[in-house]
Amino acid sequence: MRIFRQLFLISCLLGMGFIVWAGIYARKEGFTRSWRGAIEGEFAKRGYHVEIGKLTLGAFRGLVAEDVLFFQDATRKQEIAVLDDVFLDVDLSKVFDKKQISINTLDVQDAKLSLPLDRSKPGGRRLRVEGLSGRVVITESVIEIVKAEATMAGLDLAVKGSLVRPPRDRIEETPPEEEDEPDVLAERRQQLLRVLRELDKFDFADERPRIEVEFRGDLDDISTISAKAKIETRAFRRKEQAYAVESLSGRMEFKGRSNRAEIEELVVRDEEGEASIAGAWSKETGRFDFAIESNADLSSLVGMLWQDKRMGEIVFFRPPEVAASGHLSLAALAEGAPGFPGEVIGEFHAERFGTRGTVFAGLDFGFSVSGERFYLRNLRLDHKTGVAFLNLKYEPGQEKAIRYQTEIKLDPMVFRPFFQERGRKFLDAWNFSEASTVYLAGMGEGGSWDTGTWQNKGVIDLRHFRLNGVPFLEMEAEVETDGSLQWFRGVSLVRDEGEIVAETAKHDLETRQWEVEGVVSTVDLVEGSRAFNPKLAESLSRYRLSKPPTVRLSGVLDGRRDEEVANEARRNAVDISFTTEGSTEYDFLGKTLSLKAPAGKVRIDGSRVHLTSMTSGAFGGMLELDYDSRDVRSPDKPFAATVRIGGVPLEAVTRLYGDTEEVTGQVETVFDVSGNAGDVSSFNGRGSAAISNGQLFALPVLGPLSKLVARANPAQENAGHSVAREARATFAIANGVLHTEDIEALTDSFSVRGAGSVSLDDSSVDLEAVVNTRDGLTRAILTPVSELLTYACSGTVQEPVWKPKHISNLGKLPARVISEMTSVPVEGLRMIGQGLFGPGRDGRGPDENEAEEDPPRRGLFQRRTN
Repeated sequence: MRIFRQLFLISCLLGMGFIVWAGIYARKEGFTRSWRGAIEGEFAKRGYHVEIGKLTLGAFRGLVAEDVLFFQDATRKQEIAVLDDVFLDVDLSKVFDKKQISINTLDVQDAKLSLPLDRSKPGGRRLRVEGLSGRVVITESVIEIVKAEATMAGLDLAVKGSLVRPPRDRIEETPPEEEDEPDVLAERRQQLLRVLRELDKFDFADERPRIEVEFRGDLDDISTISAKAKIETRAFRRKEQAYAVESLSGRMEFKGRSNRAEIEELVVRDEEGEASIAGAWSKETGRFDFAIESNADLSSLVGMLWQDKRMGEIVFFRPPEVAASGHLSLAALAEGAPGFPGEVIGEFHAERFGTRGTVFAGLDFGFSVSGERFYLRNLRLDHKTGVAFLNLKYEPGQEKAIRYQTEIKLDPMVFRPFFQERGRKFLDAWNFSEASTVYLAGMGEGGSWDTGTWQNKGVIDLRHFRLNGVPFLEMEAEVETDGSLQWFRGVSLVRDEGEIVAETAKHDLETRQWEVEGVVSTVDLVEGSRAFNPKLAESLSRYRLSKPPTVRLSGVLDGRRDEEVANEARRNAVDISFTTEGSTEYDFLGKTLSLKAPAGKVRIDGSRVHLTSMTSGAFGGMLELDYDSRDVRSPDKPFAATVRIGGVPLEAVTRLYGDTEEVTGQVETVFDVSGNAGDVSSFNGRGSAAISNGQLFALPVLGPLSKLVARANPAQENAGHSVAREARATFAIANGVLHTEDIEALTDSFSVRGAGSVSLDDSSVDLEAVVNTRDGLTRAILTPVSELLTYACSGTVQEPVWKPKHISNLGKLPARVISEMTSVPVEGLRMIGQGLFGPGRDGRGPDENEAEEDPPRRGLFQRRTN
């Protein structure tokens, strides 16, 4: 017995040692290939195509399959997944019975799963699942995941569900031909790949998001799988962005047989509020119907999911409130169709927000969008200066794709940042203050977003504003546009002193020309001009009016900027008339000239400015002027003028320009002159002048002559200052020098005839004069010695020098004038003069000795009278 006990003990020990050795061997070395093939065959019988890298026996876990590869079909060319450890629940009683293996369940504990996502790239991205734990019950008709948990792409997953397999007799026994991956499965792979790529862009701060999925379906048709999912996550943000979502929760369901997915609830919360979304997708309709309500920071939330620089242009001080519903067309979204890929209708409300440096107090509007079509209704934009309203409709493909209505009651300058350079320059000319009121209303339509093609109608009503710095009380106008053409009708701009009105002003944006009719202005001339043309105002500032004139204007005006005109002549063709009841002061020849009630007409044609007629009171008389500035752009400034002066008191002129009141009389003159305004030496022309009832010899040029006449005839008291009953002359201007041959002035006792020239450039004079008595007998007696009453003048107009001159040397006075003065033929007089006086004492002729004193001449006069 004892021996039997020892043998039994030894046998047990050997058996136990064998078992331990077999377990260690099985654990380390695994089962042979035949065992793995048997298990793979068992899977194949049930329609699963796997390849087991290693099969071992765990001490406590049972049979373990390691490095298990799952394939799409029997060809084993398309890998579906890789699992590192699978615990096989098998019936061990049949393991050694011809290797009959019956697998009931698969257990996974902390395993790893890898699924390829891009079949076109063998080394491409894979979906990696870690910490996979769960139990799978496998039968010939059902695969049931009792419970499975894992970590995937930074997400915690909990999955349970079942898949129904087709009967075994429907599984093809022969390997199928190699074919492309089914479209549905390929699409799912691509969708999953896109999801993973998006998830890589986010950081989950506190804890991983958790997703719970429950599913069921038919493995033979994977598109019929139905599933419910629940997702919860704490704070997360997009990488490199400051905005963070505090939490996200949602419940979703997918119904595979009807190809319909529903978002029962999806709530996103941030520090400002929350956004809730509900929706449904149907494959039959191919669209996603949704409804959304939000008071969260929607712009930041959208910016986190959809990168667009334009989103950064708007900053909301408080999140806007949005309520919308509609649908998305997934086909249009995939095709990248222009506009919104679906339809949506909703309401938008925002309080204080800023964009492009402008802060607005609020924004409200309703909207609807469908593709490229959209409609904004009852839009209200609030600003501290007022409010604006807008209705806008856009329907591409229609002849009038755009229609709008608007009312603006705020400072238009708030829109300046949204205009191009041309629009900003236009707005810069206007200025509105707190006292201003603005009302702009309009409606229009167009075929495209090119505003230059739109047709518009509207009204303008402004109060208390400035235009180019010029203050106005109000402005009213009716506006109409058609493409590049603009019409302003019934225009009225009012200032304190008057107004500017216009029947019609037509503006062509392409040519930049204005065609105006019925323009009447009664405002200050300089201020009114400065509002529209500061350069013109600068030129007109030389005319200082005591009262605003009445100006009427019609024609075509060139509205191009100076840089656009360059060296061209402006395309102006304007008729202007003006009248004023007050006086106008103008600086002329260094003195301030006062014109009373000037009135006239001006024609502007290109660079030619023609004052066709002007009448004005001047010095108590009347002035008429026709001035033609032939080219105002030319540096030479060529001109032609006709001047008429009538009834002008001579003393008023000399008082202003000669600081004397001794000269009296009435002046009548008319002359034509032309040349270059900047060059006196270019002046040419002709004219005539007459003086009556005045003190002729008190004139600056003739004043010194009066003294010589008095010395020549002491008996005639105050001869030099006798009243000139008549004084007249005709003259011609050549190259800036005034020439005359018929100066004639009559006093009560004397007759003065003269001729010569005056330079308009340096005021130098070269004159000759013959003085004789008006009495016939006396004139006859004095004729032989009339050279004693002949004179020559040199020097300047301001400082003339008169000297006696021999009659024989008078070369400027025509012979007929001398004959008329002396009643003796001029040649006889000259012979008498030479015979009586002979050569000078030093051998010079009489003309050369004209500077001698009077006594020798009086001596000759005495010898002759003896």
